[in-house]
Amino acid sequence: MDIVRIGKFIGALHRRFQTAMNREITLPDINGTNANFLLFISEHDRVTAKQITTELAINKGLVSREMTRLEKAGYTTRTPDDTDHRTTWVSITPQGLAACKTIRQVKQSLWDQVLEDTPEADIETVFTELETWSNRAKKFDQSK
Repeated sequence: MDIVRIGKFIGALHRRFQTAMNREITLPDINGTNANFLLFISEHDRVTAKQITTELAINKGLVSREMTRLEKAGYTTRTPDDTDHRTTWVSITPQGLAACKTIRQVKQSLWDQVLEDTPEADIETVFTELETWSNRAKKFDQSK
């Protein structure tokens, strides 16, 4: 087996989804990248930009720019921590929650098209393996 092809397929799948998301999402100031940020924020009570950077494996400059864009558009708020002024908490707004509903619908529609004939058990197996591999790959972050 040519193991390098796995990375090629994962990368191509990601890029194609980003392109499709950019085309399908019609929300103001939302694109395929910051849509993922918004979904991540919606899944947590509040997060820091560093957590987004770490969990989504995105560089901090891009996260900072997109956090500013999302806040200006009214999808998120940033609040300094009362005890540690170096920390800023990012929270989702009601407008952001509504946007997440639309984003999830678009993502579901795209995945339904890609996985249309794939048995549920196979999808579950792939999900479990990808989650395991992703967790193992986090050790690469520590080598910086």
